Amino acid sequence: MMTIRRHFSYTTGIIFLAGLGLALLSEYHPLHLIFGISLVFTNLVLLLLTRLYGAGWGLFTATLVYAASIFVWGNPLFQGVLWLEIVFLCLSTHWGKRIRTTIGADFIFWAAAGIPLFLLLYYLSYRSLSIETWLIAAIYISNGLFNVLVADAIWEYLPSKYFYIHRADRDKPIYLNKLLYHILFLAIALPFVFYLLMNSRNTYDSVRYNSLQVALHTSSSISSELDRWNPDDIRRLEHAGKGSLEELQRVIEFFSANRSYHIIVLDPRHERIVADSGNDSPQHSVTKLLPLPTNSVIQGDLYLHMPEKRLRWLPNQEWQEASYIYGTTLKQVPFILYVMVPLQPYQEQIYSQYLTQFIYLLVFMIAAAVASRWVTRRLVRGLSELADITTGLPSKVYHLRSLEWPESRIYEIRSLTVNFRQMTNKLLSMFQESLTSNQLLQEQTFQLQQSEKKLQELAYYDGLTGLPNRLHFTEYIGSLGIHYGPEHSFAVMFADLNRFKQINDTLGHETGDILLQKVASRFSLLVSDQLRVFRLSGDEFVFVYHFNDTASVQQAAQAICDALNEPVTINDVVLYVSVSIGISIYPYDGDNLDLIMRNADIAMYVAKEQGDSIYHFYDQMIENQRSENMKLENSLRSALLTGQFSLNYQPKIDAHTGRISGAEALIRWLHPEYGFVPPDKFIPLAETSGIIMDIDEWVVTEACRQNKVWQEQGLPRFPIAVNLSARHFYQGNLIGMISRVLKKTRLDPRDLILEITEGSLIKSAEYVIKVMADLRAMGITISLDDFGTGYSSLSQLQRLPIHEMKLDRSFIQGLAHDPKKSAIVRAVIELGHHMELNIVAEGIESQEELHYLRNLKCDQFQGYLFSGPLREKEFARFVKQWNGSKWLG
Repeated sequence: MMTIRRHFSYTTGIIFLAGLGLALLSEYHPLHLIFGISLVFTNLVLLLLTRLYGAGWGLFTATLVYAASIFVWGNPLFQGVLWLEIVFLCLSTHWGKRIRTTIGADFIFWAAAGIPLFLLLYYLSYRSLSIETWLIAAIYISNGLFNVLVADAIWEYLPSKYFYIHRADRDKPIYLNKLLYHILFLAIALPFVFYLLMNSRNTYDSVRYNSLQVALHTSSSISSELDRWNPDDIRRLEHAGKGSLEELQRVIEFFSANRSYHIIVLDPRHERIVADSGNDSPQHSVTKLLPLPTNSVIQGDLYLHMPEKRLRWLPNQEWQEASYIYGTTLKQVPFILYVMVPLQPYQEQIYSQYLTQFIYLLVFMIAAAVASRWVTRRLVRGLSELADITTGLPSKVYHLRSLEWPESRIYEIRSLTVNFRQMTNKLLSMFQESLTSNQLLQEQTFQLQQSEKKLQELAYYDGLTGLPNRLHFTEYIGSLGIHYGPEHSFAVMFADLNRFKQINDTLGHETGDILLQKVASRFSLLVSDQLRVFRLSGDEFVFVYHFNDTASVQQAAQAICDALNEPVTINDVVLYVSVSIGISIYPYDGDNLDLIMRNADIAMYVAKEQGDSIYHFYDQMIENQRSENMKLENSLRSALLTGQFSLNYQPKIDAHTGRISGAEALIRWLHPEYGFVPPDKFIPLAETSGIIMDIDEWVVTEACRQNKVWQEQGLPRFPIAVNLSARHFYQGNLIGMISRVLKKTRLDPRDLILEITEGSLIKSAEYVIKVMADLRAMGITISLDDFGTGYSSLSQLQRLPIHEMKLDRSFIQGLAHDPKKSAIVRAVIELGHHMELNIVAEGIESQEELHYLRNLKCDQFQGYLFSGPLREKEFARFVKQWNGSKWLG
């Protein structure tokens, strides 16, 4: 249960952060149409978050998003009205009797507050209301209604399991009238939005193309006109001669007369030479031609000129003075010709078209509301009458009440009415038959009660072994008064046969059943007034022992273990069976049956880990350790996702040159609650849970990425060694994973060493050797890690396609003073050299060990004598400062 709750808390937190990020993204990147007109879906996301997490979190998120929009991204202050929309919709949820739908509440907000406020601010700013004003107003109300409509539809029809939220109304039925209402609205709104997007793109391309063609044609015409000038006029023009400038002015005036664009000529210092007569206003000053941060290059020398915002009250203000500017250098003289094409003439025409489209949208949405109302009244009325009359139908039929069935012209409703009428008639006949059957049932009930007593006797004993079963055990514990205080003290000993499954699978279930019978017979010999035995299921037995002191509990547990000392012979097959026992004491280890059994089960698994024929008493430390391991295991996934893992790098030293010849990547985990978690503690948990596959992929990726970074920084090139779990060799995805990482990090396969343990060869040795050969063919170095501590044989070793062997640190420590260790190490090094393998000694901590290994001609060294594991920057600094002659000179 704790795991489920933690899963919900993680998931709801992730959903909330994802929703917050989506709202910020929508506000930062609205859906641009044209000339600053945009559709924003921020409130769609915020409304869903409000539904999911309540009004408090919804308003908090809305405040955060719109504060960032206005004060960080510099959006118009009018965006605050969208925040007011969320506030109003949150408050309207408490006015259910007055405002029936969310979309109705949103329409009231825009009609009564949002649009009037926008019109007032626009009028105060410009002293007039243009077609642009009405278009933006129509967009605001349409956008708001669309957001509310889509959010309402998502909330109504998306199954609640996708939200991972315990919604009180998750089983609330879907009303047909609301479904039709949503279908009609979305059928109108969604195609309209897609049409707007396509139309906006086409309109934008058309305006840009026309502007570019106008600019190109004008500049080409002026250049052609200058080509007809004689060289003397060109030279005078180049030196800004008065007569030539006047002639150029006439040319400019000729080409700009009665046209909706302006022409300006600047010298190389960007000082104005000539301009058409429409460029006298400050709006067309020379500085307006120079690139601004708000400008964006459209195509070649054409760029969109956006003036900087002067007012932050309203949207779309800067687009009123926007224009396309085309700049080119005249080939006759070193002057710059600018052609300005204002967007305002296009805006008025396009705004008029868009306003008409949005008015049509609003009209169609109103028509859809009326249509859905009319359809649902005709359709739902018949269904509602049918639902009313069939409510409590069995009771009405039983009391012979008259029923007036509704009439409808809709075929499906008429069919339902006919079916219910036929079912009612069938119920009448069934009630009459039931009266006759009741008498017969009463007689049969008495017979069943007698049979039940016999079955109950059979239910208390196991059919295979004859021992009392789980039900008997439960009632026996209840008879001891376990729920009425600690006056009855006893021990519950949970016994489990070791390797029973192997016997069952190997020799068959029939042999397994015979074995259980023989074991039960031996256990039955131990039964006394103090000791009772029960068979729960399979190979699980439980003993209840009433004791005087703890020593007698130990004696009883040992007697149970000793009962299986003698082998069991079945069909001439001698079987040696043992048992592991977990012991919990009532009431010290629990005050109810579930807790007592749970603790005994925990202690039993501890006993199994210690060996055969072992018993173990439950203690709190066991549970604490298991609880901590469970928490760590559950935290592994989030640790991988939230970046709690890091890599340290321990250098390897070449024994011949003294240079750094490589490094081993070692994973570290900094847990937010437990602090540093040793690898030997969390790696086994990762192996058990299976997440070791993802962790290994992350380690390989990070090590390859860091090695590539070091190479690009100019550090000496050397391979990085990474330890791999044996699971990779049995799940068939190792080659693909390594290839994917190398391609992603662009690292040469020769710069990667994969270290595998001898345990990888326990299962499917042939397949593992094939995978290793494929890796070697890719150019990757294969290293056999911790050699001498696993299960490989020399015959197995000579078949392995490996490049090097690593001597485990357990052979290195005290090497110089232990003749046995030194003999083993010497033999391994000589064996490796004969097999043309590179030999690496890890765990070197003293000069004496280093000197001894050098004399044995070991190839590479690794250990704290040179350096412990280092972070990336520390390792890079170590490599740069390394002086191998100090150690090996």
